[in-house]
Amino acid sequence: MPDMPEELYRRINLFRRDIGNMLFHFTRTPESDTFIEIKHEFGTMQTSASASSVLRKILTERSLHGTSRWTNGENCVCFTEAPIQEFNTVFSLVEIASSKKERPRYEPYGVALTKEYIFKQGGRPVIYEHPTAFAEFPSSQRYRLVPYDPVKGVDFTWEREWRIRTDRLRLDPKHTLAIVPSSDEAFDLVYEFADMEADYDRDGSIMGAYHKPKWLAVSLDLFGLKFK
Repeated sequence: MPDMPEELYRRINLFRRDIGNMLFHFTRTPESDTFIEIKHEFGTMQTSASASSVLRKILTERSLHGTSRWTNGENCVCFTEAPIQEFNTVFSLVEIASSKKERPRYEPYGVALTKEYIFKQGGRPVIYEHPTAFAEFPSSQRYRLVPYDPVKGVDFTWEREWRIRTDRLRLDPKHTLAIVPSSDEAFDLVYEFADMEADYDRDGSIMGAYHKPKWLAVSLDLFGLKFK
């Protein structure tokens, strides 16, 4: 491949709406669990199962757990590189689906990290390929393979997926954004997870306390995405 000038690369990323620098991991309400168990420094708590509760579990435990459900037997954490403004169509399918089985795997709660950060951790884009070609790939790369056969209607390319092979991906608040549907929820979440810090006067005496944010959050309604 020919080298691409840095300025040309910058301009392409600036003007192409289908290209972004962020990777998103969205949660969904568990299908079978009624409650979600969250482990924290003081013990364990239970909360009703929802996509919002799953996000709070992720932030409290500071990690994403890998699964082998769709990754050829390898535990992986999955992301999508689809631009955030395109998710309105995906999330709207939740509202019109006639059954839970027909709903997409995504709900409007999750986390975002940069491609550069995930790439440094070992994450890579998946490879969309016909199932008969899987045997041609080395075993070390098969976790990246996703079946693709448009002749038979097998096409998951819309997910724009990345995968990182790991049992557990630790999250650094400095490199992680929490994603929620509304600005009100973003405010509440940042406030909920903030650390309390003492506020000192000039003479060293404690005047009170203030909240120091631990996680930053962005709301999807800032991008024109609306939810019921």
